[in-house]
Amino acid sequence: MATTISNPPYNMKWQHPFFAQSQERFMLGVPPQSNANYAFILTALSKQDKAVFLLPNGVLTTNNKEEQAIKKSLIEKNYLEAVIALPDRMFESTSIPTSLLIFNKEKQTSNILMINADSLVKEEVREQRGQVGSKSHTSRVYKKKINVLPNEAIKKIGSFLDKPEDAQGVSKVVSIETIKEHGYVLTPNRYIEMKQEDIQHSSLEKLSEELNRISSEKGAVKLTINRKMANDLGLLPLIKLLQESTEASKELNDAFKDEGVSLNTDSIVTLTNSKTFKIEVKKWDKLPDLIVMFAQMWKQVMVHYNNEENRYLMELKDIMLDKLFKQI
Repeated sequence: MATTISNPPYNMKWQHPFFAQSQERFMLGVPPQSNANYAFILTALSKQDKAVFLLPNGVLTTNNKEEQAIKKSLIEKNYLEAVIALPDRMFESTSIPTSLLIFNKEKQTSNILMINADSLVKEEVREQRGQVGSKSHTSRVYKKKINVLPNEAIKKIGSFLDKPEDAQGVSKVVSIETIKEHGYVLTPNRYIEMKQEDIQHSSLEKLSEELNRISSEKGAVKLTINRKMANDLGLLPLIKLLQESTEASKELNDAFKDEGVSLNTDSIVTLTNSKTFKIEVKKWDKLPDLIVMFAQMWKQVMVHYNNEENRYLMELKDIMLDKLFKQI
């Protein structure tokens, strides 16, 4: 049986083709122009009976009306064979969690296999040399933690796909009727029975260390911004959350001061009524990713304007030379 296997661009905008509703691939519905995730799925299933897609978890619980209708139809037509939820940090380019959706229009049962692979992964530390910036940055080797599925985990998932069965904390065979009762939500953890284990809390010292590490990463860049500009850019809700986080750290410092807890309470964003937009690098030992991204965008914009400027300068030079020759 021919199969489509795809890891398409996530949440990509697209344009509806002419007469989209009359095209065979969109018989189950036309996905919204704001997101092409389901357009990729429907296009593949119009050409092949089987398809495997790696997509962000938003496809499992979408609130979009068009996507909900398509997802419902795919389930009720018994096209969906399995959903495999993967943890975050499985890609070097993005940390978002994803899921494998396996479709089979010729499947022999009316059940859907749900798998949660969180407990099957192992963490690896990968090294990468800095790509952008000064020599001190490009000569530095950075370490990044990545989740990977070892061979034994892949074999275990393969065995579940070959012979679907329930395994506590890992897999569950779910009927379409049960999925209907849960509002067609396809998140595996909604259905899988999790192991009940005693929660082992980290020490206050360890928690403080981790919280300060995160705070240090957040505070690598400090922003001072005009209040109206922040509002126009839609930043005020985030700024409010950051301020609330700082206040929460202050309260925890007071509550646990006798335990030696000392959380960072430095402000990350300052709102001002003056016409100010200022970005300050506060952590020079590691060039913040935000600054690297900004530098690359600035470089592209400046190259564009410089090329455009040179074009006009050359044209101006030609005009001046032409006038000069006419005077001779």
